[in-house]
Amino acid sequence: MIPAFLRDRPFLPLATERLVLRPLEDKDAVPLTTLANDKRVAERLARLPHPYTLADAHKFISYAQDGIKSGTHVELAVIRRADQTFMGVVGLEDEIGYWLGREFWGQNYGKEAAKALIHFAFLILQKENLVGSSLADNTASRRIFEGLGFKQTGTKECTSRGYEGTRPGVTYALSQKDFLENQRAIRRPIVWVVAAALINEKGELLLAKRPSDKTLAGVWEPPGGKIEAGETPEQALVRELKEEIGVDVQEEDLEPLTFLSYPYDSLLAESPPSQPFHLVMPLYLCQRWTGTPHGAEGQALAWVRYADLVRFPLPPADVLLAHRLADSLIPKGIWV
Repeated sequence: MIPAFLRDRPFLPLATERLVLRPLEDKDAVPLTTLANDKRVAERLARLPHPYTLADAHKFISYAQDGIKSGTHVELAVIRRADQTFMGVVGLEDEIGYWLGREFWGQNYGKEAAKALIHFAFLILQKENLVGSSLADNTASRRIFEGLGFKQTGTKECTSRGYEGTRPGVTYALSQKDFLENQRAIRRPIVWVVAAALINEKGELLLAKRPSDKTLAGVWEPPGGKIEAGETPEQALVRELKEEIGVDVQEEDLEPLTFLSYPYDSLLAESPPSQPFHLVMPLYLCQRWTGTPHGAEGQALAWVRYADLVRFPLPPADVLLAHRLADSLIPKGIWV
């Protein structure tokens, strides 16, 4: 399930416009019990006990934590970023699935969470196929599957611990090949940005928090910005670091490290929705600069170690980038 290069590493949370998907923690047991102990929720799931007790929640959290450690399955808490509210669970095991507390239904949270996990599965885990299922009369769940590109593959009789007997259901599938073809079919302008991995004398990486007036507000990322017409990536980065964090950098102190290429869909929470775009971002290592980094545009800054990233949700594109950065820098003792 989880490729070898991601095992024995911190599982980095997946941020969306409104949500964070992160590993379940012991503190989630009480809200998990409250939301799961709902017959309407249990009826939509095959294995959710009903009634649902605090002991059931602790058992499931342990199961989820063991799955990530062993690499066999992924079960993540769905957290609303605005107020850190626990909303439900999204998971990838034999099937991809999710559930949310009833108070969060009908607000596109389910689609937002499922889309993030699908992108993670195909673009980072490199899964070849995903399958899922839904009760035939659960039109909201079926719209989510179909809206995310899944094709109906058949029917089945569904069982649940929330009702007696069986109910008719439908099965769905989506291949990585079809997912990538669907992505290529969307017209996306290429957006070039450049970023810096600033490492201080303690071996810590600088992250900046996206301000409240931008998309993905509150998410953390390396400092940098768009490349303007006529600029080289190095020129753009020197300018952006001065404007964004108030430091002076010489081009010769920028070492090319890696780059990312990532398709962004429109963000569900925006009104009107943003347009899809394809992000291309060169990343440079920088260990020398003049001045003290500060949020010149009012943004918060943080110096972090690799293990600290579990507390700093990153944009979807930056999750794999962070692991690649660790591959490059940690063996050299640069980022500890």
